[in-house]
Amino acid sequence: MDIGSVQAKADEIYELMGERLTARGSNLVSRTQKAGRLLPRRIRKEALYLGEAAKQAENPKLMKILDYQRVNVAFRACLHYLKSINVAARRRELLLGILGSIGIAVFVISGLGIFVLTWRGYL
Repeated sequence: MDIGSVQAKADEIYELMGERLTARGSNLVSRTQKAGRLLPRRIRKEALYLGEAAKQAENPKLMKILDYQRVNVAFRACLHYLKSINVAARRRELLLGILGSIGIAVFVISGLGIFVLTWRGYL
């Protein structure tokens, strides 16, 4: 394995995070940190390792001590998780959550309004 393959794997995960999670950042490590709770702890840990390995692979002396089997495991874990994310379902769940919150707020405020109007004797 060489610097190109480690960097290519990190770049692929970087792009998938941008597409599937809409996370922003200048490199894989920053994008993983911005994604935060959108990623499970294990996947976040693997993505951080992959980002650090890509940085380490840029240095020829440090590249020799990279654990390429661990890089492949981290890459496959991140790839499997990110490919399984359904972007449309995430957006739909977000929209339904927002609408549910608005609905509950309207229900509570109207209930309080009716209570106050009844208490004051207008209803």
